[in-house]
Amino acid sequence: MNRRELCEALAAAGVADGLYEIPGVHENTPCPVDFRYLRQEGDAWVVGNHERGVDDPHGRFGTEDAACRFLYDRLTNRGPGPGPGSEEEMAAILRDREEIRRAADAAYDRARRAQP
Repeated sequence: MNRRELCEALAAAGVADGLYEIPGVHENTPCPVDFRYLRQEGDAWVVGNHERGVDDPHGRFGTEDAACRFLYDRLTNRGPGPGPGSEEEMAAILRDREEIRRAADAAYDRARRAQP
């Protein structure tokens, strides 16, 4: 996979344009504050996060293909889905939310009174 194919695959997967930057292939104007990037640095391909003006490289790769696949996986992996019983647990939380809130408020008050 090359950078252009990566952009096509990300668009097909529904990944928002502002989530990534690939200089010379996919650049956003205006530039978002936070995004993932894929850049060529010398003989290496670097994938990382750009957050608040600071680059945080996550991987260096010897081939464009490996870097593209790594970035694709990072941008399309939604993580594990809800575990078993999640629907029942959520229904119980919603049903008991007022009781849960009152218990949390009481625990907070007790903790505040216990402080010197």
